[in-house]
Amino acid sequence: MSTKKPVVVESYDEIVFTEPPESFLARVTLPPPDESKKKRGDTKDHPLSPWFLNFSEADELLQLVAARQQVQAHIAKLRRQISLTDGQNQQFTTLNSPGNFETSTSSLN
Repeated sequence: MSTKKPVVVESYDEIVFTEPPESFLARVTLPPPDESKKKRGDTKDHPLSPWFLNFSEADELLQLVAARQQVQAHIAKLRRQISLTDGQNQQFTTLNSPGNFETSTSSLN
């Protein structure tokens, strides 16, 4: 017995789709995608990858960077809105302070 060969365990489950959507049926029945379109060194280069969703660490990293930029832009927008609201509240409280209220009412008389 050789220790260089891995032990393989296989199990079998069967799922029957009576009326699968056309897109699902096409994905299941089509042959695996062409191996020549893959970049060398990418995780898409794995021999079992045709049977799994296409995944690329580089693509995932780009998506994460874009999402982070979107979140940072949203945070900056919210901070601007908060500072504007705080500025308006400060002006409102300054105008409605007891000293200013009496002055403004006495000027009306």
